[in-house]
Amino acid sequence: MSELQTRVSEYGGLSIKERLLIRFVKSRNIVGKNWRGVLAAHDPFFNTKLGGDYLTSVAQAVSDSSRGNVDRIERVTLALEKAAGIRSVPIV
Repeated sequence: MSELQTRVSEYGGLSIKERLLIRFVKSRNIVGKNWRGVLAAHDPFFNTKLGGDYLTSVAQAVSDSSRGNVDRIERVTLALEKAAGIRSVPIV
């Protein structure tokens, strides 16, 4: 049983952060290996030092969900979904 399936069965659902990370990974897989460059091309914010910090933070959160601020994850995920052509849904 995967870690997420175990969490769902034990706690009855995923946190907002976990759901955002799932959406981020899905979008990242659609965009491809150059997802950082794609985001920087679509949104000038991600072409700045702070924007680069956001991207690094979210990438690290995929490996270790205790890392990464949920607001940063949300901003990157929504921008990446837009770049991937995915219609974003409310995050609740």
